[in-house]
Amino acid sequence: MRNQSEISTIGYGGKSPREFFNELEALDPEIVIDVRANPFKAFLNVYTKPYLEDRLKNRYIWIEELGNQTRSLPPTLIDEEVGLRKVRELMSNNHRIVLLCAEKDESKCHRIYIKSRLLKDENI
Repeated sequence: MRNQSEISTIGYGGKSPREFFNELEALDPEIVIDVRANPFKAFLNVYTKPYLEDRLKNRYIWIEELGNQTRSLPPTLIDEEVGLRKVRELMSNNHRIVLLCAEKDESKCHRIYIKSRLLKDENI
């Protein structure tokens, strides 16, 4: 049995870059998984894939398959099973995972659905 991973989530909506990055670093992530369908356009260009790759280096990974195509809940992910498999693979070597999206409120974002699926799998 593998060690359980700690899965947190974060959204940058309504936060200043300083506030967001302070909150993110307080989570002490080994890996930050971007679950947005399109991380190439974002407020102030701070939360774009190129910026996050530069800032977070090898801790940043975009998993396109986990992007929500409908922006509603329950989500319609681009390719849920492939995306979840990629996260599970990352979880085997990284135990502090943070799922990143734009929505400030976790309860209104598809990342809570992804987190619940992953935690359910971990407890099997």
